[in-house]
Amino acid sequence: MEKIPVFQPFVDEDTKNHVTEALDVGWLGMGAYTKEFEDKISEFLGLKNRFVVSTNTGTSALHIALKSCNLGPGDEVITPSFNYVADHQAIRMTGADVVMCDICEDNLGIDCKKAEKLITEKTKAIIPLHFAGIPCNRKEVFDLAKKYNLRVIEDAMHAFGSTINGEKIGNSGDITCFSFDPVKIITSIDGGCVIVNTKKEVEKLHRLRLLGVDKDTTERYKNKRAWDYDVLNEGYRYHLTNIMASIGISQIKKIDEFITSRQKVCQKYNKSFKNIPELKIPQTDFSNISPFIYSIRVLNGKREDLIKHLQNLDIEVGIHFIPVHKHSFFKNCKKSDMVVTDKVVKEIMTLPLHSNMNKESVQRVIHGITSFFNN
Repeated sequence: MEKIPVFQPFVDEDTKNHVTEALDVGWLGMGAYTKEFEDKISEFLGLKNRFVVSTNTGTSALHIALKSCNLGPGDEVITPSFNYVADHQAIRMTGADVVMCDICEDNLGIDCKKAEKLITEKTKAIIPLHFAGIPCNRKEVFDLAKKYNLRVIEDAMHAFGSTINGEKIGNSGDITCFSFDPVKIITSIDGGCVIVNTKKEVEKLHRLRLLGVDKDTTERYKNKRAWDYDVLNEGYRYHLTNIMASIGISQIKKIDEFITSRQKVCQKYNKSFKNIPELKIPQTDFSNISPFIYSIRVLNGKREDLIKHLQNLDIEVGIHFIPVHKHSFFKNCKKSDMVVTDKVVKEIMTLPLHSNMNKESVQRVIHGITSFFNN
């Protein structure tokens, strides 16, 4: 029996054709396809007076977003421990200190009441995560930021296409970061982007993205080079290439199809698992969610036995996440109590979810879960 992976990127002939066409152009670095991908991201999100800057990874996007806020040594940034370590490493890369916060039970997003108790005169920003594409208590985050004059860098890596009150995440706010790595809803193999409110911020991000160079981005968007340039500040080699962008362009054309197919799988999972008392399912009907992953919580210490049961059925699962405050490099960081985080990470388990996932695989996963609890 074929194994069902947790992640399975959707790559078809159209994606392969886009790569071939990009290679045939002969301009392999950042170029016209990079700009086209940024424009298509803006169009999909419905941006008005907000601007997209693409990067080679989501982590790069977070790093230059933080740098654009002038964060550095002596500053503090509050973010959940319940996340992958990219956010925390990006904060450290600026020289600022990581301050970790607990999460809420209902949406597994940052607990703003606990976050407020962590704020000091050193606090300069807050990074909330929209876990699994499900929005955190975003209004509370922005109310807290306004009260204490903090920057908000939204980690929307899981939430490309999720909406709040009919508005796509990224359409408003302060700074928003997305990821297009190999396992996200759309991929550019690796990639990310930063969304900001002003052209001045865009110019700064362009320099941070490309070694501090001042004129080169405009020319590279035309598949050309600028030979009379200056270097105005520190910078990194974080740009997205034409080849990677061409894959992103092929993927974003199918984004609505991908989201709809994933929503249907998640709704089937919810319906199948809702009456199992030893499971906690996501508290959403997924109608406004662009689901990157589907996670359940397995109660009463049964997670490891369930994982073994599914492995015997050739069904892979994932664990999102090992909390960052448990990692050696971050164990001495300032933090709130982690009552909810420490409970959730012992229960959480991610099931297979793919774009255009075939019905047989979906039924196998459902049967794998229900057969364990029906024994």
